[in-house]
This record gives sequence, C-alpha cells and structure tokens, in this order.
Amino acid sequence: MRSLNRCRWLCLPIALALVAPVARGDEEPSPVQEGRQLFERKFTARNAGNLGDGLGPLFNHVSCAACHVQGGLGGGGPVDVNVVLLSAGLRSSRPEKKQLLAALREQHPNFVSRSDDISATIILHRFSNDPAYEVFRSKFVLEPVPLDPTAGERRSLQQSLARTAEAEVKTPPPLRLVTTQRNTTALFGAGLIDSIPDGMLRTLAQEQQSEVSGRVPPIGFDKAGRFGWRGQIETLHDFVLGACANELGLEVPGHEQPRDPQRPKYRPVGLDLSASECRSLTAFVAQLPAPRMVLPADPDKKALAEQGRDLFGKIGCAACHVERIGPVQGIYSDLLLHDLGEALTDPAPAEATFVATGKRLPPTDESILGTTDGEALKSSIQPQPPRPRGYNGGSQSLVAGPSVVLVPDKETRERIEFRAQPTPVESEWRTPPLWGVADSAPYLHDGRAASLVEAIALHGGEAEPCTKRFFAQSLPERLAVLEFLGCLRAPQ
Repeated sequence: MRSLNRCRWLCLPIALALVAPVARGDEEPSPVQEGRQLFERKFTARNAGNLGDGLGPLFNHVSCAACHVQGGLGGGGPVDVNVVLLSAGLRSSRPEKKQLLAALREQHPNFVSRSDDISATIILHRFSNDPAYEVFRSKFVLEPVPLDPTAGERRSLQQSLARTAEAEVKTPPPLRLVTTQRNTTALFGAGLIDSIPDGMLRTLAQEQQSEVSGRVPPIGFDKAGRFGWRGQIETLHDFVLGACANELGLEVPGHEQPRDPQRPKYRPVGLDLSASECRSLTAFVAQLPAPRMVLPADPDKKALAEQGRDLFGKIGCAACHVERIGPVQGIYSDLLLHDLGEALTDPAPAEATFVATGKRLPPTDESILGTTDGEALKSSIQPQPPRPRGYNGGSQSLVAGPSVVLVPDKETRERIEFRAQPTPVESEWRTPPLWGVADSAPYLHDGRAASLVEAIALHGGEAEPCTKRFFAQSLPERLAVLEFLGCLRAPQ
C-alpha cells in the first residue's frame, strides 16, 4: 500500500505535465507575445538592441502602453498625452522655394526632408534626449505638460484646449506657424478595421449620397485609408510603424525617426526594431478585441438605453456612425471623411482626392517632360523614394501642387488624366468608431470636448442638421441617447 501511494505521488507531475506543459525559459515567445512585450516596453536611449540609438532623439512618451491606457491596454489616451502638431502657412505672397526652405529649416529641421520635400505639418515632440530641447520647444509652446498630472491639472489642460484649440506662434514673415493637437485613439478592434476591403468603403460612400456626402480617405489614386483622424494611413502595419518612429523616435524599416533640432545632420547607424519585431508588434495590436455593448442590468435603464439606440438612428447619427461595415459589427463608424464645419477646421488637412476624368492621352511624349505634368509622369514611371506623408495628416506642401496629374496605364502606357476634386479638406474628419466610446473621453480629434454632449454640439457642416435634431429632443430623450452611448464599453 505504501509502495502504491509512492507511485501515485511520483506519477502526479507526469500527469500534470501532460495536461499543462511547463513553460521553459528558452522557448521562443509567439509573435503576439513578443508584440505585447514590445508594446509595454519602456524604451530608453541606446538600449533598443540592434544598431539603433534607442528612444528618441525626439519622443512623446517612453512606451506604447504609456499613452494607450483607457479601458485597458490598447485604449485611448487622456488629454495630457495629446500629440502637439506644428503647422506652417504663409502670411503673404509665396516666396522663392530656396527662401521658403531656409525659413522652414530655421524654425524646425523636420519641415524639410533631406531631399528638400516640404511637410507643412510636423510633430512638436514633448521630450528629447538633449536637455537643450526644452528651451527650443518653449519657442512654440509656452506651457509644458506635466509628465504625471493630477486630476485637477488634467482638467485644466482640457479646459484650456477647449478655449484655444489653435494657438499661433510668433514668427517673422513669410511664415505663419500654429500649434494644434491630436488625441490618442483606442486600438481596440484595429485588426478588424484593417481587414475591411477598399471596395466595401467605396460602396458605403456611394450608398450614403442621399443623406450625407462621405468620401473614402484617399491613399494615392486607387487605395483607401482606414487609420488616423484624417484616415491618412492605409494599413494597421503602416500605422504601427509610423507610431514607433514618430511617437517613440525609433528607427524602423521604411520610417525614419524625427531629426534632432540641435543636431539636424545626425543619423542613427541602424534600426531600433527589426522588421520581424515590427510585425510582432502589429500582430499584438491586430488581436486586441473589439469593444462591446453592455446593457444595464436594471430593467428601466436597459429600456432607456434601447430607446436611445432607436433615437440614435432616427435623429440621423447612424448615417455616418453606421453600426456595421460588412462583417465588422458594432463599430458605429463608416470610416469615411465628412465635413464637420468651421468650428472643427484644422491647418493639417485631409488628403485631396484626384479623380480620373476619363481622358486618355498617347504614350509618354518627351515634349511634356520638364513641365509639372511631365515631372509627375516621370516620377510615376521611374522608382522614386516615397514623398513625405503626414503621420497625423497635413502632408500637403506649401509649394503649390498640380491640379492635374498624368499617370501612365501600366498595360497600355497611355496617360490617364487625374484632376483634383475640390473638397473642404481642412474641416473633413474620418468618422471615429463609437465602439468603446464610454471609456475614451475626452472627445473629438484634439480632445477639446470633455463630454459627449459637448462633442455633439460641435458637430457642424453636413452633421449640423443631425446636431439640431438632437438638441430639439426632450431632455428624457437626449438622456436616452446618452444612456445608449454609455453602453458602448471597452472590451476589458
């Protein structure tokens, strides 16, 4: 009997191992596990591994998780982690390009690429590895944001933003500089958004025309954007790479880290994250679960939320905040660009759309080379380095671009004429998904609205009739809509 008991104790670890394998320290983590580790890692200068220089030289925080916090890991961010944008315009007549380049470089080297391409909007980063950066940044932003603000300080920041969403910087001619902000968006359900086909967005835009005039965020001539407040980024992987470079100052494949204003010629000798690590980071973000609707347990509040859901559609909110896009249920967004009116204009505009006119011209003709159209044609035939795109929108250059672009057909080599379609790009915003909205305050692109009521009140442009209908409802009916929106919770 004693021998039998001993056998049972000896066999127990073996049996447990069969049902629950022991994790070994030398086992490779899965891509999602590695991605989570990278998402939560607190980067420091020169510790990223590989051949890069680590965090910085310019950065907004030390990790992805530091900003994506609300409602759980991967959520949105409070107002104190807003991104500050610096946008350049012209006060008077357009100067010579050489003079313009010099004026921009004098203000901030990131306005001009190494190949003299101009980005009219750049990020004005919060931090730098160089102690002298704080003095440099104070030329543009007078009030620093505390790294770990109190609730009162955070409330003060939000109120200040609500009063002055756009601040002008004292700058000599010919430039006019202004600062604006972008609030951190939640990443829940991002993998589902990434899977939505371009054609589905185009069909949705066509179906809307009887009610509203949404347009697909353009990426080049034939692709659709899905991510960013202007819908300016096509894929989730591009969004992740852009965030690594722009928010953390990490050198990643295809995306350079921002240049140090004190050392504009400095370049890291290698990457901070490998292509494999970036894919793992994207894999982690892609598997973040979608938000959920949580109806109240109280029968009266549940009935009120269901009434609010019906009113949400009847008032017209669901024209843009559509509940479903194909297989993606409960998103409450069409992911399209809509004109929200003068109150929400911003100097970092959405991308203009170029529409094919149907006019087909003969194959490449040397007689047009050297003209604006000719340069566009040459660059479309010959491989060229990518032109700078705005990570936060606003990639349009201060140098006037062509209103007509000729693009050769890949098969026939005939030239197809594309013309710019006039749109109110300064006041257009991608419809933000409302799933998880109860856990993602503050609201709007810059977080100026502390509550959903304030956000609704600021909807103008093509949303103005819907805004008026909302405030024309009785108080109980408005509270019902808010009760419904309060049911759209983060997944965790």
